[in-house]
This record gives sequence, structure tokens and C-alpha cells, in this order.
Amino acid sequence: MFTPQIIFNDENLIVFNKPSGLLSIRDNKHPNEKTAIDFACEYLRVKNVYPVHRIDKDTSGVLIIAKTPYAQKKMSDIIYKRQIKKIYLALVTGKVKRDGEINLPVLRTMSGKVKIDNKGKSAFTIYRVKKIYKKYTLLQVEPKTGRTHQIRVHLAGIGHPLAYDRVYGSRKPLVIEKDGKEILRTKRLTLHCSEVMFKYWKTNKLLHLKAEIPKDLEEILNILEKNGI
Repeated sequence: MFTPQIIFNDENLIVFNKPSGLLSIRDNKHPNEKTAIDFACEYLRVKNVYPVHRIDKDTSGVLIIAKTPYAQKKMSDIIYKRQIKKIYLALVTGKVKRDGEINLPVLRTMSGKVKIDNKGKSAFTIYRVKKIYKKYTLLQVEPKTGRTHQIRVHLAGIGHPLAYDRVYGSRKPLVIEKDGKEILRTKRLTLHCSEVMFKYWKTNKLLHLKAEIPKDLEEILNILEKNGI
């Protein structure tokens, strides 16, 4: 069972550290799967809560849910005006030697996938190098626009897809080996929304929401670090 951790809870908002594998909101492809919205309703013992945004099913991290229509509207306005800052951690293939920006338009296809296409919507992503391994790089990524799968398709577009991403990278599992011996095999999407910041209307101060790195992603990073891979 994918049980989300509560990282903030007041009269307006409940915020989860959503685990990888849990839907944010029910969709047509997974009509019977339990979602973060369901967990929120159960925990709060209410019939309805109100989604603010979503993160991909296989991405973990900060997920904000409103408790009232008013709170939903306030958050929607903040997001629409781009007055919100989101920081992701992304483990990508290859060595990224310097910080950079990606300014490539993205187009959603009939299949639901996204591709880089001049006919698409503008999309802008900033990335910073946090740690370089032998075959991988840990990036801190900030999407300045909120397009579907933006980070995933942008990183793939510059030749550094996520270490595991069956849609925009290799469909093969992420396998970490040392001296010809397999240490880890996983199909965990290597993307995590670690921080979200915005000016909270209740306090008129910056609300800084942080989601700690999940154990499954932390295990990958620890193995890379300890084994010098």
C-alpha cells in the first residue's frame, strides 16, 4: 500500500509527501486505483477535498490538496500567476558538467505522451548540478512553467534522461553493477519533488514545504555514493 506522509495540515490545505506509484487524482487509465485524494478524504473524514495540482503517478514528493473551494481558488490563482516555486531532485544518465537552462516547446500527443515540438507550448526549465557520479548526475531542477511531463521530456531532450524513465528513457530497469556484480535493479522513476514555496494568503508569509527523499530513491543514491559508481 502506498501511504502518503502528511507534511502540512491546517484549515485550508493538507500537503502530502506522495510516494512513487500513487496517483494524485483518479484518471481514465486507472479508474479503480486509490489516489492521494482518497487518502485525504479518509484521513480528514470528509466526502470531498479539492485538487490543486498533480504530479505524475511515478514521481514522488510535495502534493498540495485544498480543503475548501476557496482554498482551491487561492492556490489556483497562485499557480496561474506563476507565484509558486517548485524544486525537484532528478537522477539522470551521463555526466552533466554545468548548470543550465532548457527552453524548448512541448506538445502533448494523442497518446498522452509529450514531445519537443515547435508547434507546442513554451516550456522553460532551470537545472543545477548537485552531484556528479561516474555514470549519473544528481540535478536540482526548477520548472518555470508547468507543462505535463516537462522535466522528463526536457532532460531527455538534452541527452540526459532520468536514470529510469520507461516513457522518455530506456524501458529497461535501472541496473547498478560493480565489478560485474549486480547491486540493485529497480523500476523506480528517479524524480522527486522536494520543495514547494509560495506566499501563503493566511499568514502573508512564505510557506516552504519540504518532502524528504523517499527510502527507495535514497537507496539508489547511497549505493552510487558508497560504491563510487
